[in-house]
Amino acid sequence: MVDWPPTIDADGHVLERQQDIRKYLEAPWNRRQTSLWPSDQPFDTELFDTLGYRGYERGMSPAQQVETWLKIMDEYNMEQAVLFPTGSGNIAKLREPEFCVAACRAANDHFAKEYNALSDRIHCVGVLPLKQPQEAAKELRRAVTERGMISFELLSMGLPTALGDPMYDPIYEEAQRLDVPISIHGNRSASHEVGAGALRTFAEVHTYTFPVGMFLHFTSMIFQGVPVRFPKLRIAFLEIGATWLPYWLDRMDEHWELRGEFEAPHLKKKPSEVVRESPIYFSLESEERLLPQTIDYIGDNHFLYASDIPHWDGEFPKNLEYLWKHPDLSRATKEKIAYHNGKEYFKLNGAGAVRASA
Repeated sequence: MVDWPPTIDADGHVLERQQDIRKYLEAPWNRRQTSLWPSDQPFDTELFDTLGYRGYERGMSPAQQVETWLKIMDEYNMEQAVLFPTGSGNIAKLREPEFCVAACRAANDHFAKEYNALSDRIHCVGVLPLKQPQEAAKELRRAVTERGMISFELLSMGLPTALGDPMYDPIYEEAQRLDVPISIHGNRSASHEVGAGALRTFAEVHTYTFPVGMFLHFTSMIFQGVPVRFPKLRIAFLEIGATWLPYWLDRMDEHWELRGEFEAPHLKKKPSEVVRESPIYFSLESEERLLPQTIDYIGDNHFLYASDIPHWDGEFPKNLEYLWKHPDLSRATKEKIAYHNGKEYFKLNGAGAVRASA
């Protein structure tokens, strides 16, 4: 057992299996044998099985993954963990509307019944048919009220337009009404959408695509006034670190000062001020060299700790140990990042009150 205080993991992962999700597909989709999410380049993410969290392997059953997670949590004093899909966020990329809705429902039922129902410390988030915002709002409502979902993953690729577009307003309106946060997560599948088709290696694609895809949606959501139009909606931008924020917000502020009256009419303040005053969160990497300055720039109530277990580039437990021992962050700031902000973002005090029936 470690000697640091309790932690909330705001972004771990499960390695879900399509065979488990298929059990929840409704007719006639349960007779279909095609993949539930589009495939991408066959990159070797684990690099000849040399990377990744040892002991957490692809192919484990949901029960085995929950057991593994609870062991990790007990060993490293994690109170609760919020877990994101590894593949199922890509369901939103399906072009067939009815199939996309059915697959989202099946995935959410699977996460609720085979992960979340096994422990009140584990919280898998849901997925939504994002190309159909009205249907996405309906599924969000069902997944929250009937399955107890506490958040939803929106991937940064595969969307018809950026997430600030008013077409997504039904999703944000329903999420705000139900008091559940929207978690925008970096990814690299369909990376050609942001120009990475010109790159050749996985390192190049992964380095470039995660931040660029997130910049796209962050820029759109702020300039289009999503935090202003939905002031109680909690939003997180996950898995690209945090130290990009001063540079990017300075750039956005400059454009707002010159063009905001005409092109960002919802914003009566600088984008940086809107972010500081809104319930917007960012996961961080504890070893980012300019992390203290970034936290000072935005405020320490905007940042979340993420283990990224069991993905190939996760640095757990080193990243958690370094956060608690960071020489340039105060104890109060560390406690906010590692615990209080995650609890507030996901409203974990009441999490688990609604559980899917077996």
